[in-house]
Amino acid sequence: MPLTRSISPPPLKRQHLSSSSSAIAKNTAINATTPRPPPLALSLPSRPITPLSPDQNHIRIFSWNVNGIQPFLQKSITSYFATNSAANSKRQQQRTPSPDSQAIAKEEEVKAAGSPSPSLPPSLRACLKRWKFPHIVCLQEVKIAPGDKRTMAGVRAAVRAPVAPGEHRGAEGEGQREPGYAAFFELPRDRFNARGFGGKVYGVCMLVREDLLEGQNGTQATSPGERGEEGGQDIGRVCGVEWDLEGRVQRLELLEAMVVVFGVYAVNGTENSYRDPKTGMVVGTRHDRKRVFHSKLRDEVLVYEKNGWSVVVAGDLNIARSPLDGFPGIRLAPSHVVNRQDFDGNFMRMPENGGLGMLDAFRQLNGDERKYSYRSRGIPWGSSCDRVDLILISSKAQGALMEADILDDEVERGPSDHVPLYITLNLERLELGTTSKI
Repeated sequence: MPLTRSISPPPLKRQHLSSSSSAIAKNTAINATTPRPPPLALSLPSRPITPLSPDQNHIRIFSWNVNGIQPFLQKSITSYFATNSAANSKRQQQRTPSPDSQAIAKEEEVKAAGSPSPSLPPSLRACLKRWKFPHIVCLQEVKIAPGDKRTMAGVRAAVRAPVAPGEHRGAEGEGQREPGYAAFFELPRDRFNARGFGGKVYGVCMLVREDLLEGQNGTQATSPGERGEEGGQDIGRVCGVEWDLEGRVQRLELLEAMVVVFGVYAVNGTENSYRDPKTGMVVGTRHDRKRVFHSKLRDEVLVYEKNGWSVVVAGDLNIARSPLDGFPGIRLAPSHVVNRQDFDGNFMRMPENGGLGMLDAFRQLNGDERKYSYRSRGIPWGSSCDRVDLILISSKAQGALMEADILDDEVERGPSDHVPLYITLNLERLELGTTSKI
């Protein structure tokens, strides 16, 4: 007669099943009591950077807090400052390609998809090539000591157009030479508030394509500070502002388009003392100075807007505007809340309510998308990050905004703790003012 009941497994099999059941139960208990690792803010892929055509009246502006320019200055760039004779140096350069040239050539081999190789040394020229040669690049925290002509010359050499054979074909089209760049600096000269590290603190640098400068009917920069090319040239009014002594603000006027670009490294609000630049007396905290900085920058922008100019403010503004802009959260201490309100009141609030009514370019095109510009080093990628680097535009430039993105990528971060961001404007769509230059 056939069996109709299930047959128990043999004793050895029962032992194995029992052991497995016990292990599952034990693991379940452990998982229930062991806290899970915190989630990470993963990176969203960057949008393709479209090549710039000379036939289009577009302008692309990048911003990047590099957290020190020195890693980008390869040995060969500054080797001409050594004691070797000029003839020996020239012969050596003819025999051996520069590290920047090698980096660009190797990068072409390893990044067919447009992504840099993490194994390559940092190269400003390779960055410019990868970014399709933007017209303006605003760099923050270059950390160059005032009067350090050697490092400034090294930066200029690093962004100069290549001349070696095989490097003259630009990314913008066959037969076009890659554009060269001029570098302009605004470095700290406040002896009380910009001290330490031999003066290598703060500082901003603006890289401007030479063909853009050639198209401007401007005047030579005459404001104090280290800026411009040695010997001077017709550069279209690149200068700082009188009230900034910490090397935090630059501006470039594009006279024909009536566009002014401010490159900014805003004050970071802390409880540290802020001293009067003339007397050295403590007059408040860095939180207080941050709010004064907001007001003074707002006044600079307002002058241009009242005269019919479109304004771009690009840089590390040291503000996470909303909970969307920080992970796992934004700073909520009372002073930081006040700083955030003060920033929005000065720049984002509509003019009838006392603000400038500027637009956050990234939010304008990408809504509530979560991308971040500050990514802490020394901890897992994504465990702490903020969107504190912003590009603001005048409301009248809204129709001209074509692209806005953050290259929120661990490799794009390079040696810094920030990643680059950019916008592209169609100058033909700007609402042009009717008044002349300021």
